[in-house]
Amino acid sequence: MREVEEKFYKEFPNLRGNQAVEAFLRKPEHQEMLKEFVDSPSQTRKEHLDHAFKVYYFGLRFTSYLNTSLYFQSVNYDKRMRRFAEHNALTLDQSVGDEDGTTFKDQLLNEGEILYMESPTSLKDCIEDDRLLEAYFLLTDKQREVLDMAYLFELKDTEIAKRMNTSQQAVSKSRKKALKKLRCLLTNG
Repeated sequence: MREVEEKFYKEFPNLRGNQAVEAFLRKPEHQEMLKEFVDSPSQTRKEHLDHAFKVYYFGLRFTSYLNTSLYFQSVNYDKRMRRFAEHNALTLDQSVGDEDGTTFKDQLLNEGEILYMESPTSLKDCIEDDRLLEAYFLLTDKQREVLDMAYLFELKDTEIAKRMNTSQQAVSKSRKKALKKLRCLLTNG
């Protein structure tokens, strides 16, 4: 068979080393067609061999196209799934933001584990930032009391008004004024 291929490459030297042609000629049915063409060349046999190669080459290109399409589709699918998982992460699976990669789920108490904490009575017990704490102490007693009830005990303005024996509008105005004062103190120093 080697001598048949050599005769073929002698007639078509530009096809030597072409991987598609060499793969085509490895198949027994194609070798038989080549042998018939080389032994008694005719235009019909040449066209028959040429047609067989075109069909074979189309199959190679189509398979390559499918492989490439599947590859890129799988890459895009993977990207979409990762993006979806990042955007829709469960709250407990989200990172706390430390270097260890701790999640909220890691911080949950185990069954039977009890955590004792003192309940804070004022926002001053909850504030850890020194500048914010200083600004908090610059507020009036009434403003601090309104902020404590609103943010520590989560009371509505109407409930605070009843406890302080004042109007809801006065409570709202006092809370807004206190927040504005805190903002000014923190931004302006």
